Amino acid sequence: MAESADAVLWSQLWPADAPAELSAALAAKAVSRQLRHGEWLYAKGDAATGLIGVRRGMIRNVHVAEDGRELLFGLFPAGSWFGEISLFDDAPRPLHAIAEGETEVLILAADKFRAVLDAHPEGYRHFARVLCRKLRVAFEQIEDQQRPLALRLAKRLLDLAAIYGETSADGLRIKLALPQEDLARMLGATRQSINKELRALTVQGLLAVKSGRIVLRDVDRLRDHLLP
Repeated sequence: MAESADAVLWSQLWPADAPAELSAALAAKAVSRQLRHGEWLYAKGDAATGLIGVRRGMIRNVHVAEDGRELLFGLFPAGSWFGEISLFDDAPRPLHAIAEGETEVLILAADKFRAVLDAHPEGYRHFARVLCRKLRVAFEQIEDQQRPLALRLAKRLLDLAAIYGETSADGLRIKLALPQEDLARMLGATRQSINKELRALTVQGLLAVKSGRIVLRDVDRLRDHLLP
């Protein structure tokens, strides 16, 4: 029997060697929710609902500082998952989650997730690898805060390209829409400073903006010269 579309979507959560039965079991337990552009999936401090997968559209994970500045912690397009911490600690949500465009998410309640893993105990090992991978990314981002903005921006673009990049005639195109305001919020910088660094990279021939998307024109040189 052909694998369902939702099972294929859920399979993107796991390492490549995870059994397909896990994805199929998770797909069978998840429920769908539709969100309008700008609608909040949840707010910081809300009770956790479980693991969330994005079927269509995009979710923004943000923190609003006391001075009103919005810090962007993550963009989750279709095929992404988040909210996994609450599956085990049952603590409130640490960030806001807001729909970007018309969005549909799949929500898997914590108790149902645990029931699936209890039925497939090998899944705990695979899920531990997922958590470790995200923890390593978090450590890298903390370390990056000590670097100059030019290096932080270059590294973030390379990281995004590694996940969302597609080869084009002009170079490696990042499929996500990345307004300068979003890049600034990701890096704790101002839009003006991000604009300055993007222009410098463009002048050096390292990137271009095509149809509203950033294209890395020379990935090797960007990595070699900006990330020593």
